[in-house]
Amino acid sequence: MVATPITRMSGTVAPASAAGPCVSLLVIIVNYRTPELTLDCLRSLSAEIPSVPGTRVIVVDNGSADGSVERIGTVIRDRDWASWASLRPLDRNGGFACGNNRGLETGGNPRHILLLNSDTLVHPGALRHCQKVLDSDPSIGVMSCLVLNSDGTPQNVARRFPTPSRRIVAALGLPWKLPRLFGWADLEDLTWDRWATKRDVDWLGGAFLFIRGDLVRRIGLLDEDFFFYGEDIEFCHRVWQAGYRCHYDPGASITHLGGRSSRSPGPPSEEHVAAVWRARHLVHQKLYGHLSALACLAMDGAVLASRLAALTCAGTSRIPKRQATARELTVLVRPSTYVRARPMSTDARSPSSAERS
Repeated sequence: MVATPITRMSGTVAPASAAGPCVSLLVIIVNYRTPELTLDCLRSLSAEIPSVPGTRVIVVDNGSADGSVERIGTVIRDRDWASWASLRPLDRNGGFACGNNRGLETGGNPRHILLLNSDTLVHPGALRHCQKVLDSDPSIGVMSCLVLNSDGTPQNVARRFPTPSRRIVAALGLPWKLPRLFGWADLEDLTWDRWATKRDVDWLGGAFLFIRGDLVRRIGLLDEDFFFYGEDIEFCHRVWQAGYRCHYDPGASITHLGGRSSRSPGPPSEEHVAAVWRARHLVHQKLYGHLSALACLAMDGAVLASRLAALTCAGTSRIPKRQATARELTVLVRPSTYVRARPMSTDARSPSSAERS
């Protein structure tokens, strides 16, 4: 059977009609003003390329306009990486989903696809292990691996879907007040060992997503309605709806530095806070419907308002926290928060999945 290439349709990536070049593994890295981190990621990949013949890496620059294109392009050429790595510059920052989709459009017909954050280091054997897992079990649509912080502690990249019932119970604090009765609503799902347990999960964070190519040709890749945050949740929801599984396997590992391209140092800007609320609302709207999204929005507002009232009664010692909560509530109830503007400023950049999730 001849595979079909992948092209853009309705904000995602969907099948086209003609055949293209054969690629065993397509790795897509989206860079936004982190050229040195991206180059470190490429260095970690360079040692792994021989173990997975037919691997192609595409670095998509999301309109950095900071010299990233020149810096990355020069190193690819000087290190003789051009046989497996290429660079696609974009003229604007269209978001994390957009950057990945543009890379996929130029990637031929990959058997497998890896969405890899620019601030990651791939550990020895990771690519080959994931390829073997997907080859051995055709019911797995997407998988992730053990993702470590720079200090060697594990990141949680496997979580539960934020269903309306879970969101309501969690907003009331019940999973932590009465864990035996309401632990099922803890979205972090920390009851199992990330170091040793292989298992299916609801959704996987986007720092490392190893995906079956045929699945993407069937359901599309990332939804570009998301600028950042939430696109990995929505994608994994479509994976399950298509009859495939989302799987976590710590037999492979990477290091993820986390958050280096999502926002500037210091407290999050108002724009960044708005982007988080916008994505949260959009996830519920797409997964569970408009009424669910509105109900969760109202619930979030009520929780923040009650928190603000408690902080106001607490006196001057809680003024910084009270001010931060007031700002968050103001952003939450502002209608313009839910109107996506593109491109966003450099303080709300294409993020790491640690930030997104």
